[in-house]
Amino acid sequence: MPDHAEDAEEQVRRDIRDVRARWRTRQVLDAAVRLINSGGLHGMSMQALAKEAQISVGLIYSYFGGKEDVVVAVVADLAEQIRREVDTRIAAAGDDPLARLAAGFGGYCVAMDAHRNAGLLTYRQSAELGAAARERLKEAERETFVPLTAVVREAADAGLLADGVSPEMLVFDLTVLAQVWALKHWHFPEGYGVERFVADQVATLVRPALTPTPHGKGTPS
Repeated sequence: MPDHAEDAEEQVRRDIRDVRARWRTRQVLDAAVRLINSGGLHGMSMQALAKEAQISVGLIYSYFGGKEDVVVAVVADLAEQIRREVDTRIAAAGDDPLARLAAGFGGYCVAMDAHRNAGLLTYRQSAELGAAARERLKEAERETFVPLTAVVREAADAGLLADGVSPEMLVFDLTVLAQVWALKHWHFPEGYGVERFVADQVATLVRPALTPTPHGKGTPS
């Protein structure tokens, strides 16, 4: 019986450590986004990052090897947020291919809208990173394509893509549009929000890409 009590106490301690680690990591990532977007990657020292995050430099180094690791972590975190939002919306959309594709695209856009600064960081600073770090960024971004690719594949397998529609190009266009929203949302008039952007793009791109009557079949490679 005492062993079970000790095990339970140790699990509680581990859970507390995990929560603290996630909280501190979040502090660092949010601080990095603010600093890098205001002064660039080269202008961010680990000392400045520690001050902005309100934790010690040593503690930052216990989580990250250096500035490049921090940037990669910011992008990986953004990718995780996108995957979570897209997966949730697709799962709630039911079986209709148009609804699932529209929901997935909407989830991508909403996630980018909620994390605009992280999206800006990705495009502004990636050229300043080393080759290995840039490849890690690409891999994180590729992960965000997976849910939409799966939904487009479902539509293609069912013969529901309109004639001449490339599955690969459709996925590419949808992800780029979602990312561009974070960069160019200012182009639209005041009051034009992400939900209207999604609705307009669904009408312009998604709906015409699908056909209600199955015909030929094809899948993304």
